[in-house]
Amino acid sequence: MSRDRLKIIGFYVLAALIIARVVIMPLQHSLSEKKTLLNEYEDAYRMRMLSFEKYKALEKEKNKESTAAAVEEGFLKSLYAADIPYSTLQADVVEKISALAEKNGLAIMNFEFAEPTVVKSISEVPVILRVNGEQKGVVALLREIEKDNRKLAVKRFEDTKTGPYSSQCAITISAFRLEK
Repeated sequence: MSRDRLKIIGFYVLAALIIARVVIMPLQHSLSEKKTLLNEYEDAYRMRMLSFEKYKALEKEKNKESTAAAVEEGFLKSLYAADIPYSTLQADVVEKISALAEKNGLAIMNFEFAEPTVVKSISEVPVILRVNGEQKGVVALLREIEKDNRKLAVKRFEDTKTGPYSSQCAITISAFRLEK
C-alpha cells in the first residue's frame, strides 16, 4: 500500500469518525435529556400514586364510618320505643307472626310470653310460639321474619316432624326495646 492510499483511507476513517461524532453526540445528549425527563415523570407518577392511595384509604375509612353509622342508625330505628309496655310489645309480635303464619298456611297452636331480659340500655322481649304446618311454610315464615323491618331475632327453633311434609315447631322469637 502506498502512502497516498493510506492518506485517503485515513481521511475516510477520520471523516467517518467526525460524522459519527456529529450524529452520535446530539443523540447522546438527547438521550440524557430523555433519561432526566423519564426520572421526573417517574417521580411525579410515584407522588400521584401515593396521593391516590391516601385518598382511597380516606374514602374507605369514610365509607366504613358512614356504613357503621348507618347500621347503628338502622338498628336503633328497628328497636321498639321505651314507652311501649312489654305485654303490648309481645302481643304485637304474636300478631305479626300469626299474620305471617296464616299467609304461609301455618297454624299457631299456642304462644307463651317469657320474661324480658334487660341488658344495659336494651331489653330483649321473648315470645315462644308453637306452630303446626308444612315445612315449606315454616321456611317461608322464617324468611319473612328475617325480612321484617322491626328486627325480630329467632333465638331458638325446635322442629318435630308429624308427617312426611308437616311438622310442629317451637320457635322463640325476641323483639328488642330501647330502655331510657
